[in-house]
Amino acid sequence: MRSAPLTLLLSAFLCALGCSDGDGGGEAGGAGPTSGPGGSTTSGSGGTSATTGGTTSGPGGTTSTTAGPTSGSGGAGGDMAGSGGMGGGGSGGSGGADARIPAASASSLKEAGSKANPPILIGAAISGSGLNDANYKRVAAAEHDYVTAENEMKWDALEPQPGSFNYGAADNIVNWATSNGMKVKGHTLVWHNQLPGWANSLSGSTAVEQAIRRHIENVMGHFKSKIKHWDVVNEAVITDSDTGVGNPRMRPSVFFNAMGANFIDFAFQTARAQDPEAKLYYNDYSIDALNDKADYVYEMIKGMVDRGVPIDGVGFQMHIGPPNNEAGGADVAANLKRFSDLGLEVLISEMDINRCGGVVTAEEQLTYYHDIVAACFSLPKCVAITFWGINDGRSWLNSWQGALCNNGQSSQSLLFNDQYQKKETYNKVLDALLGR
Repeated sequence: MRSAPLTLLLSAFLCALGCSDGDGGGEAGGAGPTSGPGGSTTSGSGGTSATTGGTTSGPGGTTSTTAGPTSGSGGAGGDMAGSGGMGGGGSGGSGGADARIPAASASSLKEAGSKANPPILIGAAISGSGLNDANYKRVAAAEHDYVTAENEMKWDALEPQPGSFNYGAADNIVNWATSNGMKVKGHTLVWHNQLPGWANSLSGSTAVEQAIRRHIENVMGHFKSKIKHWDVVNEAVITDSDTGVGNPRMRPSVFFNAMGANFIDFAFQTARAQDPEAKLYYNDYSIDALNDKADYVYEMIKGMVDRGVPIDGVGFQMHIGPPNNEAGGADVAANLKRFSDLGLEVLISEMDINRCGGVVTAEEQLTYYHDIVAACFSLPKCVAITFWGINDGRSWLNSWQGALCNNGQSSQSLLFNDQYQKKETYNKVLDALLGR
């Protein structure tokens, strides 16, 4: 069922150079058992809370809108990728380069990324509790130059009561990151999960629109001098299976139920008005393989670009293994390329590869890590790779029932073990970043 490692790598490389939509080998869908349709919530404490009902309206909403101060399909240049101009057409993060040139050598992941031409950011999800651990901080700062707060910037953490904001925990992460010369991506402004009760109980388009506007304006305004990359909308699409297969549709949520699919356009327009220079991303899980959900999200994003909605890029979470999809390097390369051909940046935004339940073998995990990172690295418009955590012992998967990590089993999903030692997964990632 799965291609051999060398075949995957060769296919991924060829695809990155010129695949058409839908081309490439590897796996479509995933082998893991399906769970409830909430998807891979990025909460450290686990489960999903979405429901399966609701309308099945098509992607992209029904209201045509006007772009904000910068064009929605504005290129992937600016402070993330180096040589491209901010909002500069569809030339991509490298200023139009056809290939990324790896560094000759590097002693860390971030060095391999920063010495590549064009450079690529290497990130990690950082938790507030992790910053109390000296080894955690040491590895995080030594290996990464890009930070996403794991939970501290979600709606329930920042706005627990309407109009009352609590930035303390988020500020600690942002200040630590900036003091270590790391860029930060805000995660996430509009998401159906980890909402405070008051927000989840809103009804009516006016109330929901006001809540979205207030939240985005206040949060982006608070961090405006320190954060220039944002996950604006997260996980707005579901399928019958968390692997991205079957009946793709807009997710029922307080936002969709009140405003329809137009809540996505509205969130991006509000974010652009608040910060004309920020990079604005849509982020989702199980759009990594060539599957129903990836196709639906592609059409949704293409519609946004066509309407002039101010979107700069798409984050592919890359949670590989149960309950999400498995995606070989060739499929990932084809997906990244077709989204980037819309004139957008693409990012691997939350990568981990779950070994629980025996669904992904140790050999497959190594192949996936190498070939997926290589697929991103080979495409200049793929501007960042973020791993969802620092070490195995702190992975969110270990405590989430949907991940099949039962009886205290470790997901073995990341690049460092419980003692913060480099694993073979680390070596495979470094090899991919160095073109090996």
